[in-house]
Amino acid sequence: MRYLLMLSLLLFTPALAQAESDQPAGTRINISASAETEIPNDEMVITFRVEKEGKHANEIRQHVNRVSAAIQKRMKSERGVKMKTTDRTMQPVWHHPKNMTRIRTAWRMTQTEQITSSNLDAVPEWLDAIEAEGANLANLQFRVSRNSSLETQALLRLQAIKAFRAKAATIARGVDARSFRIIRLNSSSHTPQPVMYRAEMAMMAKAAEASAPPALSAGEGLVRVTVNGEIEVPFTDFPVAR
Repeated sequence: MRYLLMLSLLLFTPALAQAESDQPAGTRINISASAETEIPNDEMVITFRVEKEGKHANEIRQHVNRVSAAIQKRMKSERGVKMKTTDRTMQPVWHHPKNMTRIRTAWRMTQTEQITSSNLDAVPEWLDAIEAEGANLANLQFRVSRNSSLETQALLRLQAIKAFRAKAATIARGVDARSFRIIRLNSSSHTPQPVMYRAEMAMMAKAAEASAPPALSAGEGLVRVTVNGEIEVPFTDFPVAR
């Protein structure tokens, strides 16, 4: 019997200790704080398509291959350029005569390429070169690079934690507490949205025809870090006015 009693104490004591530790020693309050800043966009992404439609599949395939290869060779010789093919399709073009079975009249081939670089000064020249080879610009965007974003978030996180502690201290003073404990602390970040120039694609094409490079502005991106968590302040007995 004595051994059974000792075993029961060993089994239940940790559970009782855990239950007691879960009980708050004071008033718990949820708090959040943020820090943000704008930093220059230091990276750009260009998306372009090489397209061709015709009756002979071999001819349009050769055209797409030739233009794509010329642009790839041109861009790979540039400093700090990353390039990848994101899509390539070959589809039939159908004609639907009235009350007749559809017939294939041509083939259409499209290859989509993406260029990423931090050499922003060369962007206008690259756009002219891409268009001169016969490709169509699909999208151009400026954004904050991953490295710049992570470095900025690390600094903002410290600022947000400092603001969190200042809020906690203010609340503690409001309830006549001399201290507070941080029970839980989490952080989240806001990634800046890229600056897109889809609407300016036609203007860029006109500028290229006039042999004048397009005027572009990289802009800035907003980086924000939010810290939220829970604090605990000692219980305070407040007198009730009569």
